Amino acid sequence: MSDNDSYQGLDPAAPAAAAPAFGSVAPAPDIETQPDEAIVAVRPGCSNAACGNATAHPSEQAWQQLVSAVPVERQLFRLRPKESGMAYPTEADFRDAVAAVRPAEADAHSLARLRAAWTDDVSGRLADWSERIRSNLADLAEGWSGTDFDAFEAACGQTRELVEDLIDDVDATVASLQATEDALYAIQGGDSGEIPYPAPQFWIDGEWHSWVSVHVRPAWWHGDCLQYTCQDAEHVLALGGAEPDLATEVIDYIDERIVHYIDYYSSPVTIEREGLDPTKGLTVEEAKELAVADAVEHYGTLVDQSWGAYDARQAEVDDDVSQRSADTDGEERSVRTVRSDKPYPAAADPAYMDLEPPPMDQPAGASSPRATEDPSLEPPAGDPPSGDAEEPAEDDGASGGLASGGTAPGAAPLGGGAFASPAAASPVSNGGAGPTSFAAPAAATVAGASAAAAAPRSGGAPMMGAPGAAGRGAPAEDKDREPDVDLVEDANMWGFVNEDDDPYA
Repeated sequence: MSDNDSYQGLDPAAPAAAAPAFGSVAPAPDIETQPDEAIVAVRPGCSNAACGNATAHPSEQAWQQLVSAVPVERQLFRLRPKESGMAYPTEADFRDAVAAVRPAEADAHSLARLRAAWTDDVSGRLADWSERIRSNLADLAEGWSGTDFDAFEAACGQTRELVEDLIDDVDATVASLQATEDALYAIQGGDSGEIPYPAPQFWIDGEWHSWVSVHVRPAWWHGDCLQYTCQDAEHVLALGGAEPDLATEVIDYIDERIVHYIDYYSSPVTIEREGLDPTKGLTVEEAKELAVADAVEHYGTLVDQSWGAYDARQAEVDDDVSQRSADTDGEERSVRTVRSDKPYPAAADPAYMDLEPPPMDQPAGASSPRATEDPSLEPPAGDPPSGDAEEPAEDDGASGGLASGGTAPGAAPLGGGAFASPAAASPVSNGGAGPTSFAAPAAATVAGASAAAAAPRSGGAPMMGAPGAAGRGAPAEDKDREPDVDLVEDANMWGFVNEDDDPYA
């Protein structure tokens, strides 16, 4: 058509303020969060006032910070304590600790899921918009010309440029998320999944050669420490990473020296040589004191070295936890969306845009762990319990079709599934450009390109993911066709067979 035909031009839009710049939308309010220390409840300590074990292990907070990050999905049973020559938590205590410091439905909040959402649900859906606008605009040009078309073409050009810039920003954000995901995954042990775990604290009630009990306090323990008597000496040394045979050797040595001193001081030769009172002899307690003195002289240095080695290993584990926690914090603080201010198309009218920031689905359910079982000499296996496999079967994630709530390829997820949208799952805070930076340009894109998107193309698919032929009913002749008798179910699913005709009867 030409400008002289009956077409009267576009309807004027409602008066509007000057078009805002991309990125000038008011950011979402900061989410108020409590510091990590706030999740640690006051717990009862050991009832022995002299116990030297701290109620809370000094590495608990750092470990919680380390493990709370969720870089990838299906990680619960991939993590395991790193071997350090120390006692291990039990399988149940370790898995419960990991699950406690992570949000409920942790996989839905993983960086891998978030990155995939930005890639598939945002960048992927906008990827062909620019080309579609250009192509449909060319179709419109075949039957429309004039100043109005020129103005519309200019608006579409600005919209295409905005979409392309938006995709670049999203791709840069995805690259940043990928780098953070890889870094956190490496901090948490990479493919091995091995992470340091706070070693139990030890305190001896008495001297090492004649102690009343040894107090063992695992991380996140509540109430009285675990107490072991001298009969458990071998097990205590094993928990500390020392050689259990050392305890047996020391005990046997002291027993032998006690017998030696009793026999020695009851011998007539000794009594006569040293002028002892034969009626007194030597009591068992006196013999034990002499035997212990010999043991201290003989084994004291070795025992001190064993406990010193334990303290050194514990300090090494604590330092490892602390360093990884600091690295985790640094990576988390580096997460930002990539943005740049871009003007909306001149024809864009904010009255037709949704400029409200999208709702944020905040992770919840994290708490402080609580150990309930004695430390173990065997590390957690890292295998999911039978009947509760962590990774679903390959077909479990397949779409069940639109009727069953699944999604068609390239379509938006239907319903309220666990898959969080990029805006809902974004962890951005404290100065980073929030998810609202991506909501406004999308609205402007739709507003600026709606006319071009609606233009028909002969033989082409509908624009912007419209359902098209998917909603058409079946042909009438198919609906009226009599059902196939062979496909009608029998009352007996196996059917009936005449006994005379059954070759197996």
